[in-house]
Amino acid sequence: MSENIIELPENLTIHHIEEQFRELKLAFQSDSDTYKIIASKVESVDTSGLQALLTLIKHAQNNQKNIVWEGVKDELRNGAAKIGLIDKLLLAS
Repeated sequence: MSENIIELPENLTIHHIEEQFRELKLAFQSDSDTYKIIASKVESVDTSGLQALLTLIKHAQNNQKNIVWEGVKDELRNGAAKIGLIDKLLLAS
């Protein structure tokens, strides 16, 4: 089983998401079986950032990829909880 490590940036907000989405999309296109998402640097997140993550995670799942989170901070978890995305982003565990 191969693993691709994806480290999220400090800011997942509308002001930064366009460039970040392109970079993250490339990372999510690897042939790996598992994507390990390291979220320890995330300091701020908004709906745009969460939607981008949701799009990428759904695409990965549709391609039978596993998602593993590491270092999820309260900012990301609370932001996802506010708009009901904890389960869809696979942050419940």
